[in-house]
Amino acid sequence: MVDPIKISSNASATRSVTTSTNSARAQTAAPAKAGAVAGAKTDAVALSATASQMPEELKAGPPFDTQAVNSIKEKLAEGNYPVDVDKITDSLFQGYLELAG
Repeated sequence: MVDPIKISSNASATRSVTTSTNSARAQTAAPAKAGAVAGAKTDAVALSATASQMPEELKAGPPFDTQAVNSIKEKLAEGNYPVDVDKITDSLFQGYLELAG
């Protein structure tokens, strides 16, 4: 379905975006912003000993199969990764149905 675009007869096709007052403000504001950024203070973050410790479940390694990820990366780089378009389409449609409810 296409909605028609309604344009009134008195509508102007072009419009001035800036005025002399606005451009003068923009010119005076630009140097102030640049100076503020150049002299800005930097923030510092300090982690407590508890926060800097690695969680137990990550000490054994990442929570995913790194060999499978590396295999997929290699196949993608070689151009040999199989793409099942029907499976992708079914999965997207199933997700849509779940959202549509």
